[in-house]
Amino acid sequence: MAGNHIDSSPADTIALLWSDHSRPVGRSGHTINDFVSTATELVRAEGLEALSMRSIAARLGVRTMATYSFAPSKAALLALMVDQSYRGLYPSDALPHGSDWRRGLTEIAEANRGLFLANAWLQAARPARSPMGPHEIEKNEVELAVLEGIGLTDFEMEQALAAVLNHAAHTAALQSGLLTEREKTGLGDPEWWREAMPQLERLVDPRRFPLTARVGQAATAARQGEFWGEKAFRFGLERLLDGIEALIAGR
Repeated sequence: MAGNHIDSSPADTIALLWSDHSRPVGRSGHTINDFVSTATELVRAEGLEALSMRSIAARLGVRTMATYSFAPSKAALLALMVDQSYRGLYPSDALPHGSDWRRGLTEIAEANRGLFLANAWLQAARPARSPMGPHEIEKNEVELAVLEGIGLTDFEMEQALAAVLNHAAHTAALQSGLLTEREKTGLGDPEWWREAMPQLERLVDPRRFPLTARVGQAATAARQGEFWGEKAFRFGLERLLDGIEALIAGR
């Protein structure tokens, strides 16, 4: 992102996240919400690499330097964008819980995977150490409520939720990468296999790699030629839920 000021401190970024985003800033009459929504529309249309204060300013109709009144740095802008993306992820503010916790975690995984698939930029924009803005905190509160009182310690609740969220993010990233490859090459997965398989069969000796040959063939057939997708997401999620259930039952 071009034209950065020095990145804000964590404390400054957190203060900005929790400030009033509906109040007009400066003479333009635009709000932080306007600024963040414009930046998000830009990256959805052109990708994260297109994000710059100049491009946002052009869309808002303000001078480039005026954009720093909304967010003083790249880190602060991205934090605002990421936090806004979590807003309204669970409209009802309640998910299945108690004895129905498996369905609750399934809905969490589905919602987060859908969020990442719809916003390919979000994976790269998220910081490794989140400053935890108000929408992320609200999201986290709703998600943790699914695990409350089912027999896990507080640490285990946090770890179980993190495992489900990481699985959703990872499988979404793989699927997004595949979608990008398909668009660039013009090849669907079956077409890709038709081009690749003759060469693989010529070069890869199944006597040397018997497990790869056997398991790969079976897996490809089960997925009907597709790479990462719904089946991989569901299988991994169910095994995670089985593990959490076994942990509870062991008590």
